[in-house]
Amino acid sequence: MSHASALPSSTTRRPRRNFLVRAALASLVVGAAALAASATCRSLLPAESAVAKGVRIGGVEAGSGTPREVAERHAAALLDRRVTLVVGEDVALETSLAELGATVDAERLAARLASVGREGDLSTRLADALSARSGDVTVPVFVTLPIEPLAAALERRKDETDTPPRGARLDFATGKPTAHVPGHYLDLYAAASAIERAAERGETRVPVPTFVILPDASSEVVASIDVAHVVTKYETRFGYLGGQANRAQNVARAAAGIDGVVLLPGEIKSFNAEVGPRTKDNGFTTAPEIFKGEMREGIGGGTCQVASTLHAAAYLGGFEISERINHSRPSGYIPMGLDATVVYPHVDLKLRNPYSFPVVVRAVAEKGTLRVEIRGSGAPDAVEWSSATIGVSPFKRKIEESPTLTEGHVVLKQKGIRGYQIRKTRVMKSDDGRARVEEKTDVYPPTFEILIVPPGLDPATLPPLPGEQAERQSSG
Repeated sequence: MSHASALPSSTTRRPRRNFLVRAALASLVVGAAALAASATCRSLLPAESAVAKGVRIGGVEAGSGTPREVAERHAAALLDRRVTLVVGEDVALETSLAELGATVDAERLAARLASVGREGDLSTRLADALSARSGDVTVPVFVTLPIEPLAAALERRKDETDTPPRGARLDFATGKPTAHVPGHYLDLYAAASAIERAAERGETRVPVPTFVILPDASSEVVASIDVAHVVTKYETRFGYLGGQANRAQNVARAAAGIDGVVLLPGEIKSFNAEVGPRTKDNGFTTAPEIFKGEMREGIGGGTCQVASTLHAAAYLGGFEISERINHSRPSGYIPMGLDATVVYPHVDLKLRNPYSFPVVVRAVAEKGTLRVEIRGSGAPDAVEWSSATIGVSPFKRKIEESPTLTEGHVVLKQKGIRGYQIRKTRVMKSDDGRARVEEKTDVYPPTFEILIVPPGLDPATLPPLPGEQAERQSSG
């Protein structure tokens, strides 16, 4: 009985023992797979305090090390990298980012390096790590370039390259405007941004961008200006025959330089900028000119007469004289106070159009007459001007010895001219009855009398100067 009863009992337990074995085996298999998967994950994910394998920085593999070490190493290498700045096809500058004052945000770079394979859930971290190993993860580098060192490095090139816009003129011969010329400038701010982007991408050749500015006086604008009315004008005379031919050529060339120039409302124009350098290549020739109070031969002599005639027309027409210097001695062709001297490029005459309508300069030099008109559609202010001499200075004598002169012979090289102080008053009355009074003082220093004498001549034997003669008479 007992044996018979034990047998059925053992049979019923066998299925339970098989289930337990299978569960244990399955658990062992799953555990082994989990351990293998965990090991695989650990091998794919970045190690503790290390950069994920395969991560690139600006096109270059980051390499091994902690995020901070990798970031600082890459920042130092980037700042030492040479870059070439080009303008068109020409190399403008070869330098390093460090020499341009650039900085790299190594702390921010290190934080981005540390984030690869460490953010999100396990699947996201694994996907990032696998992408990094495939070279598909690039961490941006953060470069900052200040404008000041770049501007200093490119200053000379910018001076050589930048060209201001030139407005159209009115060609009075055809009645049509000339073509306007856009201005081109190196864009330093855009260049700094381009260098930063190139550094982030690992590029070493960077084109310097330019920008274009169109003139306000475009051909279309000039074509619409009404020049039928003469707003103001002035005339002077000049010699043009024989020995005066060269000077007359310069007068005509300078007059052509301002003929057709447009001044829009509020615009300032420079005489030197419009006429250009006084060189033979620019159409000028040698002629007498004033230099430091003395007459001498120079290229462009006679140009000041054109500037003076333009100044007189503008001054008597109520235009604003933004920049002007009177001559060092009175001029025979124009009253004191109305003249203007110009020396390219430092001494200039600049005029501003104060009216609400545009004007055009008309300048013609023909057969000894220089006529400058300023034409437009509106009416100028009524102008009254007067001048008064408030001071007179005697001239002095300068003696130059010449071995070619015999005893008793004296040659007058330059006539002495007294100096003057002129106070001039301009009263401008607008249509609404308002009046503006402008007072200025012009100083013309005395001009030396220059005598050429034989060597050893006693100056006391020379005729006295006008002031000295009066003193001798009073003392006698």
